[in-house]
Amino acid sequence: MDFGYLNARVRAWKGSLFRETDYNEFMSLDSLDGFIGKLKISPYGFDLEEAKASLKGRGEITIMDKGLKNNLSRILKEIWSDSPSDSRTLVRCIISFWDIYNLKTILRGIKGGISPDEIYSILFPAGDFDDPALKELSQLRDVRLIIEILDTWGIPYAVPLKECLPDYQKNKEIIVMELTLDRFVYSFYLNLLDKDDINTSMVKELIKDRIDASNIITLFKFIKGKSSYPLINYYLKDGKRLTESDFVKLGGYKNEEELLRGLIEKIGDINWKRMLEMVDLRAPYMLEEEMEAMIGRGFCRKAVIQPLSIAVIICFYYRKIREIKNLRLLGRSKEYSIPPRDVKRYLL
Repeated sequence: MDFGYLNARVRAWKGSLFRETDYNEFMSLDSLDGFIGKLKISPYGFDLEEAKASLKGRGEITIMDKGLKNNLSRILKEIWSDSPSDSRTLVRCIISFWDIYNLKTILRGIKGGISPDEIYSILFPAGDFDDPALKELSQLRDVRLIIEILDTWGIPYAVPLKECLPDYQKNKEIIVMELTLDRFVYSFYLNLLDKDDINTSMVKELIKDRIDASNIITLFKFIKGKSSYPLINYYLKDGKRLTESDFVKLGGYKNEEELLRGLIEKIGDINWKRMLEMVDLRAPYMLEEEMEAMIGRGFCRKAVIQPLSIAVIICFYYRKIREIKNLRLLGRSKEYSIPPRDVKRYLL
């Protein structure tokens, strides 16, 4: 696998990512118009103008969101089209995480009674789902209809969702469907990645990192809420840092504080341990973001050591997603006049 040409393009994109000084400037701006004006003279300019033309009469935040999504989608498509033919399975695996994100977001939105427009606004066209497909899926208000249309389109995620639909209809626990999707995609790619080269090994490591992160998030969800299922049903195998017995034992703690201490003691990986030591349980929603950021940093370190490997692409993937999230946060901070000191706490 020769990633030379693609990695050169990725490095050029990486060089245009915003830095801390840029974020400080963005936070100092006192209006949404000023912030979007700055984005228009950046690499996001083309996508913002295209979004504005297609959304005439819509609000600035809606246009900004559309432009940011289009930018990410366009770059992911270019990564796919420029990837060596013998590496397509690896690249597809990385991009497929967006498929799972989109489906989980839609399912959560239906369960939570969120409006179709709100659901659609936070979906990202990538992987198996282009923008029209996501628009159509976000309008549906029944999980069964989601599965039927996926099946009609020949999307493989319909199979595991169809299998767990009776359980969901009985207990209405969305986490069952989320973990079913995780199990399907992780198992599918781990079985598919049968080569022993460095790039395949890196993608396998990425999958195992994400399995560990999912298991940790599940433990916090399980302790915080009630479930009709035994904890063991929620365990994702093939991770690196928590065995099945570790998972069950940790799930027996009484509260989040005890669970966090137990995780810090149990996990030997120094980077994961340090990340957990920094977790603020007053903002539990940040835990998932912190783990994602840590996984990304790990591959950025690998990209320095192995500059011709797929680690360069994985590093950029995580940094690009982080930037999109930060820009969306900054845009909303301008719209709602949130003080910069408060915004800075949540920048990734």
